[in-house]
Amino acid sequence: MFELGGGDMAKPKLLSPKEFSPIQGDLEKALTEGLNAELKDGAWQADPDSDLWDLPTVDSKTVCKLSPIVEKITGHKLKPKWVRKGGYPSIDEAVSDLVSHIAQDCVATGAASVAAE
Repeated sequence: MFELGGGDMAKPKLLSPKEFSPIQGDLEKALTEGLNAELKDGAWQADPDSDLWDLPTVDSKTVCKLSPIVEKITGHKLKPKWVRKGGYPSIDEAVSDLVSHIAQDCVATGAASVAAE
């Protein structure tokens, strides 16, 4: 019988700063490449004289498509709360904000880090 409540579904453990530090650069690079690919695949030209389509360079839904990359590298699924509503003016800003949230929520700090080691 199927049980709700996730009996065997373990929550991913927090990464230690020592574990996160060497993967941070790979994470940033993979997220940047992922966003570039997503934007290239969905590229279209808006009328340059129209303010109706004054959209961010990187919209929040596009950032959410990076969840498989985040999970592959960190072991944690991308949480929608990490993504700024309304999007970002640049790929660099989107990557920086996302990595900052990942570090905040997925990396043990202080006493939690010492207890984990």
